[in-house]
Amino acid sequence: MANPDYATLLSSIASASGDAKTALELQCYVFEEALTDTEKNLFNYVSDEYFSFNPGTDSGTFKSYVGVYFNDNGNST
Repeated sequence: MANPDYATLLSSIASASGDAKTALELQCYVFEEALTDTEKNLFNYVSDEYFSFNPGTDSGTFKSYVGVYFNDNGNST
């Protein structure tokens, strides 16, 4: 059985109220199959594409975008 059209359900939930909203919410949070990346991003707080992996490397040295990065040996870079 396929997952419902989450994008349509979520927009309907936003505009509904009362018992109609509750019924739509019950339909929306049923996951019959694994979610696609597009479907996951409908439920995420922030899109996965917004983030960069941290830390990155610069000339073979680990760099932290925020704070200090500690490697597996406990040394900071």
